[in-house]
Amino acid sequence: MVKRGAIILLLILVFSSIYFPLKAADDSKEILLTITERAGLDWKNTPITVGVPIPIGMKKFAFSPRILDQWGREVPSQAFPLGSPTREAAQWWRITFLGTINKNDSLIYRVVPGEERRVLPRLPVEVQPLANGYLLENGRVRLELNERCPLLSKVWLDSNGRASFDEQAPIVEAPMLGVKTDQGIYDHRFSPPAEIFLEEVGPVRAVVNIKGLLLNEERQEGFEYYCRLITYAESPFIRMELRLTNTSSQGVPVEETWVKFDSFKKEESYEIAFGSGGKTPLSAALKKNEFGRVLVDGSGRVQWGGVLAAYSPKQEYTPSALGWADLTGKQWGLSIGIKAFRQQYPKGIQVKGDGEFKVNLIPSSSKIPWESGMAKTHKLTLYFHSKKEREFLKYIEGITNYPPIGVASPDWFNEVGTFNQPLITTKFASALEPELMAMALLLKEKNWSELLNLYGPPDYGAEINPKHWGLFNYGDLRTNFSSPWAQSGDYWNNNAYDLPYQLLVAYLQTGDSSFLEIGEAALTHFKDVDLVNPTANARPFPGLNHIKNPRDGKPHEADDFRYLGNRGLLLGCYLLDDQLSLDLAMRIADRVCIQDGINLEDPRTLGLSIMAVLTAYQATGREIYFERAEELVETVLKWQQQHDGGLPSDFIYKSGLVLESLVEFYKIRKTPQVLARIKVAVDYAIYHFMDENSGFIQNPGGLLFSNALALLSTETKEQKYREIGLTQLKSFLKNVALNDPKEVALFYRTLTTLMK
Repeated sequence: MVKRGAIILLLILVFSSIYFPLKAADDSKEILLTITERAGLDWKNTPITVGVPIPIGMKKFAFSPRILDQWGREVPSQAFPLGSPTREAAQWWRITFLGTINKNDSLIYRVVPGEERRVLPRLPVEVQPLANGYLLENGRVRLELNERCPLLSKVWLDSNGRASFDEQAPIVEAPMLGVKTDQGIYDHRFSPPAEIFLEEVGPVRAVVNIKGLLLNEERQEGFEYYCRLITYAESPFIRMELRLTNTSSQGVPVEETWVKFDSFKKEESYEIAFGSGGKTPLSAALKKNEFGRVLVDGSGRVQWGGVLAAYSPKQEYTPSALGWADLTGKQWGLSIGIKAFRQQYPKGIQVKGDGEFKVNLIPSSSKIPWESGMAKTHKLTLYFHSKKEREFLKYIEGITNYPPIGVASPDWFNEVGTFNQPLITTKFASALEPELMAMALLLKEKNWSELLNLYGPPDYGAEINPKHWGLFNYGDLRTNFSSPWAQSGDYWNNNAYDLPYQLLVAYLQTGDSSFLEIGEAALTHFKDVDLVNPTANARPFPGLNHIKNPRDGKPHEADDFRYLGNRGLLLGCYLLDDQLSLDLAMRIADRVCIQDGINLEDPRTLGLSIMAVLTAYQATGREIYFERAEELVETVLKWQQQHDGGLPSDFIYKSGLVLESLVEFYKIRKTPQVLARIKVAVDYAIYHFMDENSGFIQNPGGLLFSNALALLSTETKEQKYREIGLTQLKSFLKNVALNDPKEVALFYRTLTTLMK
């Protein structure tokens, strides 16, 4: 059991900005952002990206907001709108600004209306189109992107920030991205030109997407790559999010995957430095025919090679201090860091004396089976510097894994009405009557510990649960499925009722960055693995019960919609600067719109499909999604009528999922017929299934009725509904301990709606 270390957790909310009517707000409001330093470093004018919801009626924030520091001075920023606001949902802004913070500090910045003239960075980002790509420049770094080259074509550096670039001396050129299988090597040499498109352009940052294919020598399609490059003002580093997907018709054993960079002109000798996993990096001189290497093999064991082979660590590794390397020549240097290097093993980094920098996303020593449709996402940081600079070694580790982070206060999310149930804050708890306050604090602590215990701490040490880490199971919760009729073994189960969503909301509630790290990992796994399409079609196939069919152990596609994670995907887009999550959430909703996918013998398919399209509606404002929700709600009401007002199922929690979706639908348009049918269904369940001894509607699955009970208490003014809900909550706090991911994801969904 984890020990309590931070402020307590939240009770898990159900819908993101997505699902609820929001409160109008005073235009004079300022939004407080808490900026936290995590790496023990001093940061000056470093880019920080936050997602901030703006409530309905706050007209001044209809324009791009600005950022003020703790002294009230404006700092350079740019804001990018996410989704399309509707009359029922907030407008979210993704804001990137240049913040300054000292080590181990926490500061308050403020979001204010953006009508005044904006402060610009000293070295703004500029984007220039070329015949076959783009030039991106910020005065210190110039990037050339070309549709014939994967990732980057060339990079130049002016460490003085004067935009004086030597055209003949790029720091990096001719990168290579490759995958080796038993069918040969797949790379860009035989591929058609890549697609390059701009996602966001402004003075503080530019985001470019590059998408292409990797073919083998016979021009056979094998893998697709998607690269998201982010360049910042006044910054000597760039972010690279790289996603590889097996687009062949079958699974293949992958022998090696790499990204190679040729660095500088060929020189006689270099200096290298590697993160060691401890406090002090390893450094060495590197001659022309030598190399240095670090490798984490398939068992998770760290190995050193080349000029570093004699190194033997004397203590447990710190993950953030491992997984980066630097190569410095006569004038310039390049550092590359791979986020979660140790946790996403196997991995490797090799630097050679001829200037080659090779990142092994899968090392040659560790063959990996890669199923059709499955993807893997990695996040890299490239830091460019001159030889004279000495401070960069401290920063590459922090920039890669623990840069400063910012988040709006939990009280702001409560004030906006972002979620359907409140975050438990000091302000919220102090307004409750004493008995409810005690229940709220206990629930918060219970949820915090049980949610975190599912994964263990997000670092590699004695306490980590190792089976949730690794290349494809990074951030996952595996379940041993041992029914007599099934193939035995572990099955991926991370998509159980949207755990990524709950982890991200837990971060907002507590400020505990452990939840941010685990939530990001869980969401990445959800996108790369849980939404896998075994037929390699362009559309993901949500509704997979497991990646493997329990009857034959093979990857399979479900016929109906279950375990959908649109709330987590959308919140990931808002909080993690993750545009792909939004794209996937919309594609899931599109599938719900164009295919039936409904199984009346399993009511989960109704409830979860309704929530999937409501998410899409609240994110985009497109009526097609609300119309599909109306059709599904009508199906529920007709089905309910056929069963005397009840929502029959083999487990009570499935009926609760349907009720939850009806409540969220009702809150958007306040349809009286829907409220009436919610009341009939709840009354039916109470009459037939309320167990006075246990205190639950049948069993703890009755906790999923909490949202409906709270709604009926408010709308009908009948206190019996809230009393039944609080009785269930008391029984849960007193008698139920959870360690199963499905139960944790289910039971905490709507409990605090009863306390509003």
